[in-house]
Amino acid sequence: MAKKKVIKKKIIRKKSVKKAIKKKVVKKPVKKVVSKSKKFVRSNVRKLKIVINNLIFFIILFVLSLILYSVSGEEMYINLFLMLSIIFGFVSLAFLISLLVLLFLKIMRR
Repeated sequence: MAKKKVIKKKIIRKKSVKKAIKKKVVKKPVKKVVSKSKKFVRSNVRKLKIVINNLIFFIILFVLSLILYSVSGEEMYINLFLMLSIIFGFVSLAFLISLLVLLFLKIMRR
């Protein structure tokens, strides 16, 4: 019998190399500073538009209810349109005051 050659395989171990792990740098978000005057102007313009629209709407309702008050002939309608004209008149007066306050603030801001 022939001798079998036993071949030993050498196991080559790879050296473990520690790689330097890069730390992730988290950048903080940069907040853009909006000047207060620009923010105030935008807000003031939007408020002025809302107040003017509501003022015009309630003045139209006030005038309409006054016209219907003078035209109506029945007692119930007269009382109804009188109350509506008083209510719409006070609401439009409130919007007029708020419009004057906003305009005053706009003038004083400059």
